[in-house]
Amino acid sequence: MRWLVILVAVLATLWGGYWFVGRGILRDQIATAVVAAEAEGWRIAWDDLGIGGFPNRFDTNVTEPDVTAPDGALRWHAPFLQVLALSYRPNEIIAVAPHQMTFEGPWGQLVVTSTDLRASGTVSLSASPDPQQGTAVGEALGLDGGAWRLDMARAQLAVRRAAEPEGWDVALDLSEIRPGGALAAALDPAGRLPESADTLDIDATLVPEGVAYSLNLRRADLVWGALELDADGAIEVDADGVPEGALSIELRGTEAALALLRGWGLVAEEQLPLLEAGLVGMAEDDGAMRFDLAFANGQMRMGPIPLGPAPRLPPLLP
Repeated sequence: MRWLVILVAVLATLWGGYWFVGRGILRDQIATAVVAAEAEGWRIAWDDLGIGGFPNRFDTNVTEPDVTAPDGALRWHAPFLQVLALSYRPNEIIAVAPHQMTFEGPWGQLVVTSTDLRASGTVSLSASPDPQQGTAVGEALGLDGGAWRLDMARAQLAVRRAAEPEGWDVALDLSEIRPGGALAAALDPAGRLPESADTLDIDATLVPEGVAYSLNLRRADLVWGALELDADGAIEVDADGVPEGALSIELRGTEAALALLRGWGLVAEEQLPLLEAGLVGMAEDDGAMRFDLAFANGQMRMGPIPLGPAPRLPPLLP
């Protein structure tokens, strides 16, 4: 029994020593990362940074973090940020966000609220940790841009490194999506749809190329009242936001879709009768319309029907 007690005491001492050494290494890594970021022009500040969780966790608690991008165009501020990791799995981390935080950018101020917002991720075990995968989940998530607002009962975003070099597999799942203010007016100009969409599910591979990118869309499903949209395909978006490629579309709710296209101005007015006739002619026995939406040379086409200039898509980075 005496030797067992001694063994437990030695192991506990070693484990405690490991924790204190690990905390020191973590502090050094944070300091090194901040110095490297500031050398590139980032401005990073906080009121206090502490590491606790002895003996089984490394809990990094930052109060009043404030981060500004090198060009000053983007800024993030929050009352706190928690980054948690098990001491025996330091490369698997969990980040817990406050119920409210603020982003500032070219769009103005964006306030993000939630009842629970957290993310988990895995980084490589190396001197320069490299992200491998991550998941973010928000409950009662709200985005308030002043003149516009977007609320979601639940939002989940998952990313992981794809087999394709420099690519990322992305899965997005939103439920009970309620746009408000200017956003509601922009999304549904004719007011033909319910106040909230039921679901939006996206499964894709994204390959960044600066602000340009390519998107392999395995699935995009939207249910918004009478409008049901399923899409898959591949497109490339250049630095000016011009898409090239094609999507296969399955659509239900023709009247709602036509009202949206008319309100968004995506189709020339003189093309709308031809488009409506084409959609009606494509209707199958199950009520769905299936067609290809092609983007080429700055124009878009639904099957053989020209629809006019392709929409400009947002860049990958602001």
